[in-house]
Amino acid sequence: MSGNCIRYRLPHLLLPAAVFLALTGCESIQEIDRAAGEWAREHKAQRAAEEEAARQRGVLTATKHSCRQIAQSLYLPGIDADTAYVRLKRYFGFHTQSEAQKVYPYPEWLPQTNYRHETLPGVRYAMSEEVVWHSATYGPHHVWLTLDIEREKRGSRLRWSWCEGADGWEKLGAPTQVQRHLAQEIEQVARGGGK
Repeated sequence: MSGNCIRYRLPHLLLPAAVFLALTGCESIQEIDRAAGEWAREHKAQRAAEEEAARQRGVLTATKHSCRQIAQSLYLPGIDADTAYVRLKRYFGFHTQSEAQKVYPYPEWLPQTNYRHETLPGVRYAMSEEVVWHSATYGPHHVWLTLDIEREKRGSRLRWSWCEGADGWEKLGAPTQVQRHLAQEIEQVARGGGK
């Protein structure tokens, strides 16, 4: 709203701005013109940065909105939590906290999103992030996926969830089919048969 307000009032602000620039030490029209050009470039760059920030915030916080969550779990006997974590982290491209600080353009926003990467080696791993699912059925797609891996008895319990109709999943089709393909690929990768 304030950007639109300024845009419509800009012609009315030019005269006071010119007077201000003249009073601040601009001795010629060329200096005023250069100063106005610098201000315009800075303003344009700031607006572009704000628009990119808003777009990125939208990507990072999309799953904060309510949605119909699709969830499933799977017990994998004989597969320890550490092995399943390494395989699934690599396959989907989940980022640790330090990796996320380097790859996200606005890492300071991560605490306000559903991004999560918690590790307790040998016991539990919890990840939630926008990843690239290189689906054998659907091809590569950017989707928000939450994945938990826990040690259970002599194996691992995997739990995953995603939002139907949001965060990239809406482009893939019927949720039951998507979930079936996702479950097959998660199991295959966790067992060591994935890409």
